[in-house]
Amino acid sequence: MTNQLTEKSDVYGFGVVMLELLTGKSPIEGGKYVVREVKAKMDKSMNLYDLQELVDTTIIANSGNLNGFEKYVDLALRCVDEEGVKRPSMGEVVKEI
Repeated sequence: MTNQLTEKSDVYGFGVVMLELLTGKSPIEGGKYVVREVKAKMDKSMNLYDLQELVDTTIIANSGNLNGFEKYVDLALRCVDEEGVKRPSMGEVVKEI
């Protein structure tokens, strides 16, 4: 951590907001950090996400399916990568959205 505000800091913050929207949880809730919680739910061995447990139930109830959420989660997780150089630029994020 450099403790300097950069475009990559903004990208990280945007990624946190994306995860908040996906999970319906605050960034820190009950002593748990949403970024860590989402990363813990990932199934790296199959490169899939356990989206049913992860996604806010109101999203599932209103949409009926989770098509596109893997890409959304992948983008959000790239935004919150611990290494700023690995995060996309905001321009890249906008293009993907």
